[in-house]
Amino acid sequence: RMQWRTVFKPNLAWLCTAVVLSSTEGGRAAEPLFVPRVVDVRVERVSLERVDVSMQMAVRASRNVTVRALRFSDGAIDKIPVWVTPIDGRWPLRRGQDFVIPTRIAITAFARDALGAVSLAELLGRSEVDARAVVEMSFDTPWLARLFGTPTGVAITDVAFKAPVPATIMPQPLAQLGAGMLEFLQRQAAPLYAAGPNGQAGNREVLERFARSVATVETEYELEGGSMPMSRTVRTLGVWWTPSIYCTTREAFEPWRYTAADASQLQIEGARLRESATRMQIRPAAGAPIAIDAGELRRQLPEAEDRRVYSLATGEPRRMRLAVRTAPSALLCLTLRDEKGPPLPAAAAPAPAAAFAGEPSRGLVWTEAVEAGGSMLTLRTPVHRQSFGSPLVTGQAIVGLVASTDTAWDARAIALAAARALHVSPVQPKGATP
Repeated sequence: RMQWRTVFKPNLAWLCTAVVLSSTEGGRAAEPLFVPRVVDVRVERVSLERVDVSMQMAVRASRNVTVRALRFSDGAIDKIPVWVTPIDGRWPLRRGQDFVIPTRIAITAFARDALGAVSLAELLGRSEVDARAVVEMSFDTPWLARLFGTPTGVAITDVAFKAPVPATIMPQPLAQLGAGMLEFLQRQAAPLYAAGPNGQAGNREVLERFARSVATVETEYELEGGSMPMSRTVRTLGVWWTPSIYCTTREAFEPWRYTAADASQLQIEGARLRESATRMQIRPAAGAPIAIDAGELRRQLPEAEDRRVYSLATGEPRRMRLAVRTAPSALLCLTLRDEKGPPLPAAAAPAPAAAFAGEPSRGLVWTEAVEAGGSMLTLRTPVHRQSFGSPLVTGQAIVGLVASTDTAWDARAIALAAARALHVSPVQPKGATP
């Protein structure tokens, strides 16, 4: 308990201080749109499983605007994800004046996400940590826009910054253990937090039944031109629904459509996708990787469902389109093999269920899946983006496929997408006989 309080209490406050929104990302904006300030921070709950913190914020805006909601995603300190509860209200900000947001902001850090992801002893000894998040702000649009049926707008941006670690006094019992012992305890605790409701036996049952059906898709791409040319490699999970049909998220193959920073680069800041540099490869649990012709796949893809948002990456709000992760078109299945066999056993969503994690050291991540209407499930305990595309499973059946941190498609949606699977011919290695 003392270990978690020392690491997380101060750092969570700083994460949200920077996250609630400074549009000085990358040093590209001359004036921040919002300057936040922490009014107070309160630790609400500390347990072996999680730390809950609440915080009250004051914000000074550089223009008059009425904020309706704040949404946070991909929040992290170093490699440790943190989860920030959305807040709604009606908060009139006036240029140059501090406004105290009356609704307290709730932040949660789960032990399962820290163990195996970062060294707690090393984190305690650093003077600063890297923090990041994606922030969406809903606001009232000007009166002219309301005449055309758009009463609210959404602004979105990525935020990355350095957060200093304060010179807090480590509790005496913890200090006496030393860094080596702290590392030992962290390693010993990892299996406990990774275990599901039935302990390690439940984990083994899931892994033995489904681990060989999970495969990683790796997409390499380059953006050239614009203010920040870059190359990226994105790894996403997916599942062999049948021996020949592979299902995952559309974001796995077109991540630039779903990432605010990439969308801003391509649509606002003059960047271009270098088509010839795009590489796609599926890595099964056993056997050789399967290379995919990116051009052939993209020619078959239907139009992606998207929404219009404002980017704050350049300082001034600019319109762009961002694809919707939870849309029906964002669940994609490909026929890649000529092998016969039945689909995976499927069932309606129970609670709890497990998702696979991208890093082997993190194993399974347990959550609770409940029906959310239509073909969607809500994950009551959020999962990290490393689990995007993972099957959501029990020891006996697959119940869904992870679409976002708190949403999954149910098994019926997977079956429907599989029935409409795109036929893609794997790229033959040079010198291989077709």
